[in-house]
Amino acid sequence: MNLQLENKLALVSGSTAGIGLAIAKALAAEGARVIVNGRTETRVKEAIASIRANVPTSKLEGLALDLSKADAAAQTTKRPSRCGYSREQPGRL
Repeated sequence: MNLQLENKLALVSGSTAGIGLAIAKALAAEGARVIVNGRTETRVKEAIASIRANVPTSKLEGLALDLSKADAAAQTTKRPSRCGYSREQPGRL
């Protein structure tokens, strides 16, 4: 299936296990640039390795923060993405 997600940026919260990981894998397989999020750096690295094992050409970035916390969510919006996200034009790549 081609969902035309090539080079679109997706932040998948809770993407180190379960349905979040499955969503991150599916988006990566569709060519999206995916920010993999989890609460610990170890879990994020493991999830990225798992996605790359299934989608070797995936474009991934890790984000180890607990997004249920307001300060972490705020920090996320101020953090420059290595994936090419522009805060000046949110949603535009």
